[in-house]
Order: sequence, then C-alpha cells, then structure tokens
Amino acid sequence: MQSNNSLLYRHRKLILVIFVLMWIGAFTATHIPNSTIPSEIRDLGHFALHGLGFLGLSSWFILTLAALNVSPLHRIVVVLLTMMIYGAIDEYTQQFFGRSTDLPDWFIDTGATIVALVIWESIFWLTKKEVTATKFQ
Repeated sequence: MQSNNSLLYRHRKLILVIFVLMWIGAFTATHIPNSTIPSEIRDLGHFALHGLGFLGLSSWFILTLAALNVSPLHRIVVVLLTMMIYGAIDEYTQQFFGRSTDLPDWFIDTGATIVALVIWESIFWLTKKEVTATKFQ
C-alpha cells in the first residue's frame, strides 16, 4: 500500500481525471469507422494499435488504483477483470460502427493488460523493497 505522502497519492485527483479522459478517448477511438482513420495510423498495424492502446490504458488504470491506495492483490484482480470485460464489450460493439469483432484482438488486449500488470507491480514491489531496505541501514 502506498503511503499518504507518496507522489501518486498527492496527485490522485489529477491522475483520476486523466484516467477518465483516457477511457473516454479509448472508447471513442475504437469506434471510429475504418474508412475515416488516417492511413498513417492504420499503417502502424492493427495488433500494435491494440497492444499499445491496452498497455497504456491498463498502465494508467494501475497507477490510478495505486494512487487511491488500493492493495496490490485488489489492483491485479480489478484491472485484469475490468480490462478483459471492457475489451470484450469494446470488440462486440465495434461491429455497429463499421468495424469487425475479432477474438484475436481481445487476446492481444488481455495480453497487453497482463504485461502492464507485471511491469507496474514489479516496479511497485522493487521500490517498496528498496525503501524498506534503506530504513534498516
């Protein structure tokens, strides 16, 4: 659990506002018809866009929950389940906007979420151990 003096905790309101704006932006971006997406963005690659999008959104979700002092286990469960459900809903609803529903996209979304969790929870664990170690020196 983060201390109430941590950088994340002190800026939790701003972090939460940015997270909400990112969520709205992500949902909007994934429901734009393919024909209106600039070719420069399409050229990045379908799977790369999904992976980077979910990596970014999941990362900010993790940081938001950490800023709100949510425990690591609860962060992992909430982020993983929420992003898996959001990814499924997102994929399903795209068909109504001239896009396709693809199961491989959902797997990439879930994989990117898992990568974000491993990276951020490792960072939190390592920095906590470093802080704890310096207390006893």
